[in-house]
Amino acid sequence: MEAPFRLNDTDVSANAAAWSHDPSMMYDGRTGLYYSYSTDVFHPECGLCEKKGIPVRSSLDLVHFKYEGTVLSAAAVRQAQDNGAFPDTEGFWAPYVEFFNGEYRLYYSATKCFGSCESKIWLAVSQSPLGPFENRGIVIDTWNADGIDSPNAIDPHVIHFGKKSYIVYGSFFGGIFIKELNSETGFSKDANPRAYGSRISRKPEGSQIDGPEGASVIFVPETGYFYLFQSYGWLGDTYDIRVGRSRSIIGPYTDYNGISLNGESLGLKIAGSYAFSASDPCVKKEGEWKWGGFRGPGHGVPFLDPVSGSYFFVHHVRDGAESNCTVDDKGRKTWNVHYLFIRPLFFINGWPVLGPEPFCGTVFPASIHETFFSSEEFWSHRNAMELIQFEYDDNSMRHSVKKVCNHLEQFAGQCILYECTDFENRGTAAVVTGIDGQGIAYWGKFVYRNSIIK
Repeated sequence: MEAPFRLNDTDVSANAAAWSHDPSMMYDGRTGLYYSYSTDVFHPECGLCEKKGIPVRSSLDLVHFKYEGTVLSAAAVRQAQDNGAFPDTEGFWAPYVEFFNGEYRLYYSATKCFGSCESKIWLAVSQSPLGPFENRGIVIDTWNADGIDSPNAIDPHVIHFGKKSYIVYGSFFGGIFIKELNSETGFSKDANPRAYGSRISRKPEGSQIDGPEGASVIFVPETGYFYLFQSYGWLGDTYDIRVGRSRSIIGPYTDYNGISLNGESLGLKIAGSYAFSASDPCVKKEGEWKWGGFRGPGHGVPFLDPVSGSYFFVHHVRDGAESNCTVDDKGRKTWNVHYLFIRPLFFINGWPVLGPEPFCGTVFPASIHETFFSSEEFWSHRNAMELIQFEYDDNSMRHSVKKVCNHLEQFAGQCILYECTDFENRGTAAVVTGIDGQGIAYWGKFVYRNSIIK
């Protein structure tokens, strides 16, 4: 089984997952392909990412992707980048695409500049998932907003429930908002882009962690809950993935301990910067590159694959090699190379957890009684379990620690155990993902088989 991407390989023509940022995912029943759309990226090493207008990648299997180019028409780009008296928007952010009412709908963000709350969410439509998409109009407009209590019109995500449709959006400033859409047109139900809807998440007063942003909502029938995923932290380093849940699409969303995400809690953290030990990661071996784990996973979307019926979480992640790191004049670090990362998504006792390894085409969920978990080969490695825990208020890099595992029954009912491809060591691993009794999400990994990755 091939790995989904190679580290230290930044040419999207050969390594299509490279340079994906703020990715979304859709399955198109008409073409039988998956499509991932992402934020515009401009970098001299990118190869094919030099054009403004929302990049797209296609795949047959959610593992191997092909870079297809950008999808906005030239006219749409000219219209959306126009900031009047201010310089043109450099690029467009955080697209969400769906096939609805016989057309492909692309929601994307244009902002005055990085860090501004003066932004617009555009709706563009096409008869093809590869475009060209033509602008239909503005859905949410926060131009000239005060930035304190008002939202920022970026990071759109659309959810349909029953006969109603909603858009979830926002970042920093006033927090995350939700607003009902007119399903027929794709615009706000009230047809007023300056009416912002209701806030469902905001950073607690006094918190030193940036955010929230990159929000998305999914309803899971098996649990009866809506889940609000969002990211906190500096996107270049300490970004994370957090979640809250609610019985109602408009909230209130609460964390694992029942505390509101709307100004009281950051949410249950289910992923952050991390490093398992790596003897042979999948990497293009040249230059000064050296394994440094993964930094800043975040801005993700939950995705229910209609083909397999499995849940995934699609997000970007940064290569933690020091050779990719720069430091700004404030001493803030940024790891500059990022990749499309797809993880299995599971639900335990009504809460989501993420797989510790990237999806490589095979996931074998297993009970503690499965043969390979009781085999001599497995138990000969029981003292080599690597454990990573994601503390609520610490977004620093989490390096795995060795933990003795005397019996798997200690995990029963609290986690998911499965066998998968081991990205860091090019073999097979038994992995654990769960939430402990203190409400802290964790990952564990046992490496115990020979190489199967090319």
